[in-house]
Amino acid sequence: MTRRRAGRGGTRALVAAAAAGVLALALAGCGESGDRAVPGRVCGVPVDADALAPLLPGDGKVADRRTDKGAGSVSCRVSVGGSPVLYLAGDVTDPGTGARAVSLADRGLGRLGNPALVAGAGDTAAVADGGAKAAAECTYQGRARDFVGLVQLEGEDPVPAGTEERRDALLAFLKSWFPAAARAQGCPPGAGRAGVS
Repeated sequence: MTRRRAGRGGTRALVAAAAAGVLALALAGCGESGDRAVPGRVCGVPVDADALAPLLPGDGKVADRRTDKGAGSVSCRVSVGGSPVLYLAGDVTDPGTGARAVSLADRGLGRLGNPALVAGAGDTAAVADGGAKAAAECTYQGRARDFVGLVQLEGEDPVPAGTEERRDALLAFLKSWFPAAARAQGCPPGAGRAGVS
């Protein structure tokens, strides 16, 4: 068997194929869902695109609209193809208001359907059929505060369609979004209250 040297055309084809493979791997890391690129940042907050993707229906363009509601309070609506699908809110509150004690008696959580306390996000957290909430102590402008974050599904047909899958997806997203949202609002959780008044 004699070996033939690859000509320039063969080498170019090999390089092009390798480059295409690398590009495909790079795009997969950006978070693809169907024909839609899932952002790694939503409402100005970095998130895990793989955690966000299950909450976004269809293949439309993902957009968000952020509203600053005053010192330490922000809300944002995420839409796909112009239809609202996700509402996010983050609030810095005074300690002692009870906001950090996420509980099953919370009327807002009750409205979202079958809330259950969960671990893994903030000091306290709960997930429901249509949303999730977490709270944690933090330091805001040098003072002890609490940060409370809410994730709520919007629209008539939330995804994933199955309730258990949807609750799992909400919790996974909450775990990604909550600490990043608190940091983005200048109230990083876990900073502790030692030495803070």
